[in-house]
Amino acid sequence: MGPSASDDGSDAAGRTERGDGDGNGDDPAAAIDRETVLRRALGGGVVGAAWVAGLFAAAPLVGGFGIEPVAEGVIALSPGWLSTIAIDLLGFYATPTLVAGLVAAVVVAAAAVGVLLPVAADRAGGPADERTGNRSIPNALRARTGSAVAAVAVAATLPLFLAVGAGISLALVVGVAVAVVPPALVARRVRGTDRLRGRRGFLRRVGGLAVAGSVPLAGLRFLFGRLGGPEESERVAEPLERSVSPPSGDPGFYFGTMPPAVTPPADHYVVDVNVNPPVVDPESWSLDVDGAVAEPYSLAYDDLVGHEESLEQTTTMVCISNEVGGDLIGTAHWTGVQLSDLVAAADPAEGAVDVVTHAADGYSEAIPMEIVERDDILIAYGMGDRTLETEHGFPARLLVPGRYGMKMTKWIERIEVSGADHEAYWEERGWDEEAVANTMSYVRTGVRDGDRVLVGGVAFGGLETGLEELAGVEVSVDGGETWNAGELEPQIAPHAWRRWRYAFDAPDRTEFDVVVRAVRRDGTVQTEERTGPRPGGSTGWHRRTVEVASNSE
Repeated sequence: MGPSASDDGSDAAGRTERGDGDGNGDDPAAAIDRETVLRRALGGGVVGAAWVAGLFAAAPLVGGFGIEPVAEGVIALSPGWLSTIAIDLLGFYATPTLVAGLVAAVVVAAAAVGVLLPVAADRAGGPADERTGNRSIPNALRARTGSAVAAVAVAATLPLFLAVGAGISLALVVGVAVAVVPPALVARRVRGTDRLRGRRGFLRRVGGLAVAGSVPLAGLRFLFGRLGGPEESERVAEPLERSVSPPSGDPGFYFGTMPPAVTPPADHYVVDVNVNPPVVDPESWSLDVDGAVAEPYSLAYDDLVGHEESLEQTTTMVCISNEVGGDLIGTAHWTGVQLSDLVAAADPAEGAVDVVTHAADGYSEAIPMEIVERDDILIAYGMGDRTLETEHGFPARLLVPGRYGMKMTKWIERIEVSGADHEAYWEERGWDEEAVANTMSYVRTGVRDGDRVLVGGVAFGGLETGLEELAGVEVSVDGGETWNAGELEPQIAPHAWRRWRYAFDAPDRTEFDVVVRAVRRDGTVQTEERTGPRPGGSTGWHRRTVEVASNSE
């Protein structure tokens, strides 16, 4: 006589499947069908997405998006080589991509919790009741996976808001509510989806939740953005009180896609170690000069901008992460005050080693005391004919000609004269401490004028001394088989790049393998050896295939 239904447990299994979909027997995970897994994963993911949306909506109230401090922590802990790869592959989009990746990670983790928590709860529930077949952990607990995800979100919200700089206030309370209510409400609705018949009904419910939640959250974000959160001062990128005279360069070197002699601020590259630049209020900001000095002092913003010793300086800046031929280079016209004057006014102590510039975002960088005496190192407050933009360091930044951009601290709020060697952010991560810019030359464009072809680009020799350090460039249009002297644009400023051009006859050719190398004043030819940016900046000749129109076009 065969076993009855009650003997093999199939009836109990059926009740379990109808109640929570966890299956039966000693291995609940084995009995979960694919649709149940998908439902739980999507449900948990929607709850996680609702939390992220709540964090985003509350950002203006608490001073930032809650995912951003996590991203900044990842950046701070990342080794230098990984930062180089990210900047090389993604450029300006490296940081937004990191934030997007963390958002995706939150959603995926929530989906995983949605799948795994019921199984873990069922395993921990002990033996099944002989009468009902249910385990000691209630079915409702095992089914409410969205509630578990929401509980984790609630627990994580306040620490994240405090990490973005939120203070204890009514705005913080409202911000927490805005962030935690959406996942809680979605979790409440999601837990009823197991009773929906068919995949279509389930997807309609989840899609409806997403649409219904996104509209009010978008409205709250807009409202909070108008009412709260730090706003840029009207003095950011305002016209300078003094007139400036940026060099214009030779128009004969502006053809094709050649860059202008001076890069407009909007086109100048930006690379930061933080997700969002700090918003600094110039009314409360001060520049403190202290440390190993006899007479520490502070300058208000108006004191700096109106400093009687202000001067203008056109300087090329390049990121140490720039690959050969890359776009992380630009030439701007700056206005500022000599660092040497500001330090000397504080009467630095004998034996001072470094001058350390501290930023509002916690970043710091050091330069040796012996080079601080140079008259070309500025605390800049102007770029072009306006004060600095926030992303370029408002209200003030350091400018060190001939060094890579990593040395040029932005959002400076303190200048410290130090009696000990200071190990800076990038130096701790294995990058070169001095960061002197290598000699470089890049191909940028090629055009045709009848039988003549004109190729061009830029060259930069570091120019740390302020003297003309580039004697010329040599150009090859056949991949390095033969070389010809290119023409350098007259120098527009002691610390600025030199645009170059080379014209030749090529009536029948439209494609050229162009290579360029710079020659320094002492006769040294730019090295051909190709190296990556880490630790001291990239080197090597730049090669680029240039295509021009045919002679008949």
